[in-house]
Amino acid sequence: MQILHKIVEYLQNIILFVSKKADVVFGPKLSEFSELFFAEMKLPDIRGRHVFTAQLRIIIFLVTWIVFFVFFPAIWKVAPAIPLIINFGFLVTAFCYFYMMKYNKPSLFVLFLEILADVVCQTAIIYILGVQSWAPFLIYGLYIVAVGILSGYYAALVTSTIALLCYNILFVSVVVGGVANFSYPQTTIGLIDIDLIKPYLNLVFLPLAFIGVVYAVRIANYFTKVKELVLERRNIQLTALNHIGATIRRVLNVQKVIDEVLKAVIQGLGFEVCILALVKFDEKKVRFFMPEGNYYTMRLEEIIGQKYEALYLPVGIEGNSVNMAVMRNRILVRNNFAEMVYGIQPEIPVHKALRAQKVLGFKKFVITPLVAEQKVIGAIIGASKKSFVEDTVIDTLDHFANQAALAIESSQLIDVLEQKNRELIEANKVKSEFLAIMSHELRTPLNAVIGYTEALLDNSLGELNEEQKQSLSEVFRNGQSLLDLINSLLDLAKIESGKMELNIEAFDFVEVVEDVQVALKPLIEKKSQKLRVHAQDKLPTVKADMVKIRQVFMNFVGNAIKFTEKKGDIDIFIEYHEDVSELCQTIFVGEKITDEVLYNPAFLIRIRDTGIGIKEEDLPHIFDLFRQADSSFTRKHEGTGLGLALSKELIRIHSGLVTVTSQYGRGTEFRILLPQM
Repeated sequence: MQILHKIVEYLQNIILFVSKKADVVFGPKLSEFSELFFAEMKLPDIRGRHVFTAQLRIIIFLVTWIVFFVFFPAIWKVAPAIPLIINFGFLVTAFCYFYMMKYNKPSLFVLFLEILADVVCQTAIIYILGVQSWAPFLIYGLYIVAVGILSGYYAALVTSTIALLCYNILFVSVVVGGVANFSYPQTTIGLIDIDLIKPYLNLVFLPLAFIGVVYAVRIANYFTKVKELVLERRNIQLTALNHIGATIRRVLNVQKVIDEVLKAVIQGLGFEVCILALVKFDEKKVRFFMPEGNYYTMRLEEIIGQKYEALYLPVGIEGNSVNMAVMRNRILVRNNFAEMVYGIQPEIPVHKALRAQKVLGFKKFVITPLVAEQKVIGAIIGASKKSFVEDTVIDTLDHFANQAALAIESSQLIDVLEQKNRELIEANKVKSEFLAIMSHELRTPLNAVIGYTEALLDNSLGELNEEQKQSLSEVFRNGQSLLDLINSLLDLAKIESGKMELNIEAFDFVEVVEDVQVALKPLIEKKSQKLRVHAQDKLPTVKADMVKIRQVFMNFVGNAIKFTEKKGDIDIFIEYHEDVSELCQTIFVGEKITDEVLYNPAFLIRIRDTGIGIKEEDLPHIFDLFRQADSSFTRKHEGTGLGLALSKELIRIHSGLVTVTSQYGRGTEFRILLPQM
């Protein structure tokens, strides 16, 4: 049968190929018509229509032989070719029927062969009844109507063409004498005298024709309703698919997604109950989920004497249908519920499984694997009371399972990320609290060390020699550095925990910058550097925490002094902008711009140096905690990597922005946008 299937597909492709080649002569309409003809065969209820057609052919075949027996009992002697043609045509249509039922899909070649066999048989009967009689109109007409009802407009058009061709061949053959007119040699045939009933034949055949037409209308109505029901069911299935797609986009928690999947399978695909099996890879078990409050769920638990939450299936157990679907990634259809519960722990006795299936009336179980990212994560089990589950339902369940697997996988990942996020938040909170506590505890003894060192240097506790003073000066300097480091850590901990309070006041920017310039003057003079301030005329006051802003300038300018060689230049530019939209689109591209920044006037501060610069690969990390451009042990410049990180956070809590540009070996420019508030 597989060979026949290949032959049929090959012939079908030939027909399509020939029709496309014929476009050169007849235009593109021919191949377009053949594609429409084939597409029209893909009816949603094609299986039901084909079963009906086969039953109708059997009836017609039997009626034909009854008519032969009554009217022409000697047909095998007079014209044996006629019954041979009819029998052969019946065998051809039988082959076509079995082919369509086996592969459950329409074939252009098979359908064409089926119609041709039918029309040839009808032409043989027309030859008996008379080429120029009423027979062609009745027989061909009824058949074309039937084909149109069962297969569609294009199939009816093809049937009409074949019928016209066959009739013309028969008519021409009779006229030119190639085929003799059929005449039965006896007047009295079988049980009936033909001459006696000839005047009344129309009175007999006209009601039969009317009955055929009425029956055709009835069949048309029937299949229209069937098609509407199938399309309605298909619409429900598509709604279910759309529903699970919306669930994926919402990315809910795992349990919510599971509930939605179970509900969608029952409502959208017509199963009485749905069971979801999920593989717990860490436990090496398959866990089961069923719809809450469902009648079948409650009855099943009652009969087997177990809650479904307590049941599990060890991964890899042989003989269980669910495990087979999971391990082999295949859709399975089963009739026996006992096979599905085999190996489940705690054990479910076979007699309880059989009793549950009998009481609940389940006849079919469709098991579809859940595959996400080419990995089977479980299976959907649909239980049905129907003896036959349509292929369209199984196909839809398969598509549904693919989307459901993505939804479940996504929700599981979201749950893991949320859990990790909670753990990180908790860890960050502990870290901040630890830093705050340790900073406070370290600051107290350190202040004492600095205080006593300062008292010794002032000779308050007695005279010191020069060597002792130098040593104590080093202790004092390092103590101050350590205190600054602890204060920075404490400030960062306060910012991260949201406990940093700002003391907002109005002040002059230039005064703060000049104050920083005076404070850092010894460092500048030590390296023979030039620090210049370029301030816009008539700058308005700014409302901010002056201490925090001064700390920011100290960090940025101190950083510039540190990384600029001797006799280098450091320039500070201060500008005021009523509209900062252009700055946001040019200087601060990529930064998160809030409405508070975008729709308020602000100060733009640029701190530019001619120092060593920053490598391009280090720029994204320049504001990271404990991170410096040169983090090697042999680096020339000292520092902890806290100053820039703290400065950016202090500007951020003022709703400002900070960015940096640099050319390695040529210098760096830090840019600050601070709202006037």
